[in-house]
Amino acid sequence: MAGVWRVMRCVVCLGLWLSGCVSRECVVCGADRPNILWISCEDISPLLGCYGAAGARTPRLDGLASEGVLWTRAFSCHGVCAPSRTGIITARHPISLGANHMRSRVELPAGVRLFPELLREAGYYCTNNSKTDYNVVRDLKLVWDESSGKAHWRNRRDPEQPFFAVFNLTMTHESKVWPEGWRDVVRGLEPGVLRSAADVVVPPLYPDTERVRGDFARLADLIAVMDGEAGRLLDELELAGLADETIVMFWSDHGNGLPRAKRWIYDSGVRVPLIVRVPEKYREWAGAGMAGSRDERLVSLLDLGPTVLSLAGVGIPEGLAGQPLLGPGRSAGGRRFVHGARDRLDERQDLVRAVRSERYRYVRNLMPWYPALQEISYGERNETMREWRRLGAAGELSEVQGQWLRPRRAEELYDLERDPWELVNRVDDPELSGVLEELRGECDRWQLSEPDVQLLPESLLERESQSAGLPRGLLFGGESGRLRLEGVLRAAQAAARGEAISVAVWASESDVAVRWWRLEGVWRRLSTGAAVSAGAVDLLRAGARDVDPVVRLSAAGGLARAGEVQLAADICRGVLEVAGGEEILRTAVMRVVDESGGGLFAALREDLAVQRGGEYFDRLFQHSDR
Repeated sequence: MAGVWRVMRCVVCLGLWLSGCVSRECVVCGADRPNILWISCEDISPLLGCYGAAGARTPRLDGLASEGVLWTRAFSCHGVCAPSRTGIITARHPISLGANHMRSRVELPAGVRLFPELLREAGYYCTNNSKTDYNVVRDLKLVWDESSGKAHWRNRRDPEQPFFAVFNLTMTHESKVWPEGWRDVVRGLEPGVLRSAADVVVPPLYPDTERVRGDFARLADLIAVMDGEAGRLLDELELAGLADETIVMFWSDHGNGLPRAKRWIYDSGVRVPLIVRVPEKYREWAGAGMAGSRDERLVSLLDLGPTVLSLAGVGIPEGLAGQPLLGPGRSAGGRRFVHGARDRLDERQDLVRAVRSERYRYVRNLMPWYPALQEISYGERNETMREWRRLGAAGELSEVQGQWLRPRRAEELYDLERDPWELVNRVDDPELSGVLEELRGECDRWQLSEPDVQLLPESLLERESQSAGLPRGLLFGGESGRLRLEGVLRAAQAAARGEAISVAVWASESDVAVRWWRLEGVWRRLSTGAAVSAGAVDLLRAGARDVDPVVRLSAAGGLARAGEVQLAADICRGVLEVAGGEEILRTAVMRVVDESGGGLFAALREDLAVQRGGEYFDRLFQHSDR
């Protein structure tokens, strides 16, 4: 059987090469293509000994780094799992697919494939154990030979068949940092090996209290357990005699599960460990560095899929945002920038874009009226978040710590060389004006070129997709699409800056997304304490008569803030009637009610109670009803 497989593999590889799907180097390698093992974990920043983390107990991953290459500047495209995994599995920015909301089920454009599908076609046995969470609609039977808690490379029928095997280690997840989750993970450990909270060094971002120290100590314990499980997976290769035939890649899906880390797109939320061990027989061919080397280039987790394809000798599809780091198809140069995006997270909306160079990070807050630390139900269970809230209410936070509880600036700029925790916004520093202009321009270029379809409010994005019969990612195609996107981006930036607009100019806008953004900019300023002017009320009343429900809903929020609660309630009832069973729009109504003050909820409580049933709707209802 093994001999038959070798012949079949050569025939398949040759055919794929002739069709342009496999690189010439794959044919040169013939039947000796490498196995590839992914060990991914959840929710950790580079808190390993090999990255210099003090007190880290990670001997197995430190050993892997000593035998491979460690990337010092690796970043995810989002600070939360599902959109980050969208980017990894498609090698595309989720904002270009309309899949950057947490969570979504987005249809992909024709021709956009999940990269393991290409590996399977090239003869690889592909397994996933077991988390998917890709945020897109796809039949997993097309993607994986097996995807389950029992999926394993050992399950392939022919031991000569090359494999791509993924193991997702979940014991470091945010929920395991909670005391009850932590106890389940460390139950088998001796008490003497657990990290003491007294030994923890708390970053200046966080309040230095016993509860916060406890979170960092528990996280260190979870990482130690994860290291042991990663070691077990490495031992399986050794025992099977496959360590010299298998390229191993270790990474985390985003930064650690603490506040202003997970869900955010600062370094604390998107900088991740990335280690790759290439066996000696493949090292020169793969272009890997010497064992124990460090690579300082900027890389993105979007590069993982193309890297695997390159190492397997499979051609890289056009149009990907990711680029191969290793293998015959590897990119010769590094990136100048990596990009990140944050949109709706569970029940709370936001819209943030970021560009990171080697030294600086630029952040674009298109909804700056929200504080960085919005109240997201799931994240509020974290001990550090509870402590942050408690100290904030008591007025006991430092200026640096308290700023994350207040509305943000429309733009942020950080010098990571001087300020690695991104605490001091340098956007007004004249010495960095050139840096600001460069990164601001790069953010414009990136959003327009992707294109950033998530500049549309989520309900409108879904409705336009359904109406046009197109996936979200194709709504801004062609020159007309680009021109429209430019207009929407300008409107969003004007709203973020708080620019005024007259009723006449607003009413002349033909694009519903532009009208929505400009109205959002008005009423959200009211929610942050801006004075209620006659011009603002006139604009909100005009919005109440708009033909589109998302615009009317925005007007309702502002009118409630301006004291016209009954009119706002009538608008919301009308939008709920239009929404019917559309959960996105129903939840948007509940969000506006929750964020516009208690008077509107009181007026609508009975109407909203009968709408309950969706997870995010219910969370917002409960928040308003406290």
